[in-house]
Amino acid sequence: MSVPTARPTGGQSDHTLFLAIAGNIGVGKSTLTRHLAETWHLALLPEPVKQNPFLKLYYEDPKRWGLQSQLFFLAQRLRLFKEAGELQEAKIVDRTLYEDAEIFARIALPRTEYDVYRQLYEVLLENLPTPDLVVYLRASTRTLARRIQSRGRPYEKSLPASYLRKLNNRYDAWAKGFSRAPLITLDTDELDLFSLFGEYEQVTDTIALALQERGLSWQSTTTTLKRF
Repeated sequence: MSVPTARPTGGQSDHTLFLAIAGNIGVGKSTLTRHLAETWHLALLPEPVKQNPFLKLYYEDPKRWGLQSQLFFLAQRLRLFKEAGELQEAKIVDRTLYEDAEIFARIALPRTEYDVYRQLYEVLLENLPTPDLVVYLRASTRTLARRIQSRGRPYEKSLPASYLRKLNNRYDAWAKGFSRAPLITLDTDELDLFSLFGEYEQVTDTIALALQERGLSWQSTTTTLKRF
């Protein structure tokens, strides 16, 4: 299988597609990421939720375990982005390190801890690759709560609606001001991404169009990404 490449104008060197899916807990990131990876033959770099030994403890006692949980996520996400930069094939990542640092850590940590965390994040960010496109999936707090209950992760079922609402408000503000990479927002309240016959075609067409509008042509049959 040929290696998908993006050919920048102006004689720059080729690079492979780097797509990132962003969004709140329960919005459907993992489901969409798996679908795109299979449909577009992308290497999947998944969100390391199950590997975080502090996550369950954080949900039970946020003040005690916030810093440990966020540092673990930061280290894991940095590793994934570094791997993405070294991977010579088209790839997709489930959640970005930007969200961990600019949304979750900002909510989870007191100001003094967050200031130190943010300084470390900004330094480490300098040598990491930037996604060609970030797709922000959004949904109402009510939709998120329903989807969380449906997928049945025990440690998520106790998440209060107030926490999801706070995250949602932060996500929306973050998306509006985000400038580290191109970003599009997809409202998923009316989309069924979880059933066997979910509305994937509408979503993938929107993402493909967004890539084309940025000078990138994605051909899933040949797995070739080209710049016009």
